[in-house]
Amino acid sequence: MKTNEQSEPVDLKRYEHFTLRIFYLFTAGFLFYESFQNWLRGKIETHPEVVVLCVIGYSLALFLMTASLSSIKILQKFKIIPLIALLLIMSSSIYVIAEIQYTGVYRTDSMAFTHYASQLWLFPSWNPYGHDLQIALEMFTVDVDYVTLKPDGDLVTNLNYPALHLLFFTPFAYFGLQDMRWVTFIFAIAIILILYCKSPSEIRPLVLIPFFAGVDLAINFTAGCLNDFLWVLPLIITAFYIGNPLIAGLSFGLASAVKQQPWILFPFLLIYIWRSGEYAGKKKTKSILMFTTSTIVGFLLPNIIFILKDPKSWLSDVTTPFSGQLIVISQGLSTITQSGYVPLSNNFYFFFAVSIFFLLLIYYNLYFEDLKYAIWAFPALILWFSPRGLQNYFIYLIPICLVAIVTWYKASFGRDLK
Repeated sequence: MKTNEQSEPVDLKRYEHFTLRIFYLFTAGFLFYESFQNWLRGKIETHPEVVVLCVIGYSLALFLMTASLSSIKILQKFKIIPLIALLLIMSSSIYVIAEIQYTGVYRTDSMAFTHYASQLWLFPSWNPYGHDLQIALEMFTVDVDYVTLKPDGDLVTNLNYPALHLLFFTPFAYFGLQDMRWVTFIFAIAIILILYCKSPSEIRPLVLIPFFAGVDLAINFTAGCLNDFLWVLPLIITAFYIGNPLIAGLSFGLASAVKQQPWILFPFLLIYIWRSGEYAGKKKTKSILMFTTSTIVGFLLPNIIFILKDPKSWLSDVTTPFSGQLIVISQGLSTITQSGYVPLSNNFYFFFAVSIFFLLLIYYNLYFEDLKYAIWAFPALILWFSPRGLQNYFIYLIPICLVAIVTWYKASFGRDLK
């Protein structure tokens, strides 16, 4: 009779083979969908490269669908193909949307302002904070539906993100890259590879499915000029290395130096360090100080030069999202006001979101063991009640939630991360 120790690897292998078949078939379905979309939007009559991409996409989809039902030997031999196929169709679709369907047009003001600010920082190396960047809307032909407005109808034309947001683009601007969507795409690829490679082999085929389950996260938002992957990458490093206060703090500081959304997590992370068993036997006060100090260092490194140049302008611009000077627009609770059904003020939603923040903070401390890994979903919960609860505020947390699931799996089943 087999012992538990002998049967466990066999069970894991069986599970891995099952999940691998699912991954093959899921990838085939995703390729069928995106290849068809590229066939529709790719203007194949005038773009022969799209024809080639469609043929490759459909060929890979058919191969993967067939291979998903083949022997274990074939599955194992080609198990890297689904990952390659997903990255290929992702890049193909972004190319078709960005370069053909919208012919290089930026569809959000945030990408235009950040790109223009990175150019200003280089040529002639001046401070983009405190300046009107409205010219960027014309330079990059920003879609009028995606500009940010104030309640009085005026445009928001300042750089309202921390400095690392533009510094990520700066070297690419120096070398003349005309479309910064490809920088965001590089970050997305890095996130996918980290998730895939750091997951235990038996769950690795399943880890990427939530990422690609919605085309907004995988393709459309990158092609549509949302650059949230810039902060997601350092934040998944925080999530993977949460047991190391130095690495976690530094990466969290860098994530916070890109966009304000990670700021919400800071007090929750302090509770995590204080309460988590990962810090058992360690001096928790010292760990909190290390995390806080490295967070401050990570945040200040890219921002300090801009703060010293003009602290008032930097602070005013970076706090724009909290100033109440933006119109209510949301896929969250404030949809009831945006649609005109329930007239409520920005302040109502702001204080509602703040109340949810403190309520979650209390409950996270009281019920830590039950909510330990839920920390990474809290920004979405809080921002859903805010005046501006936008889709990207929610779905870009999915990769971080995936990291939390992987680390939970490792802790629960004694599996080591790569």
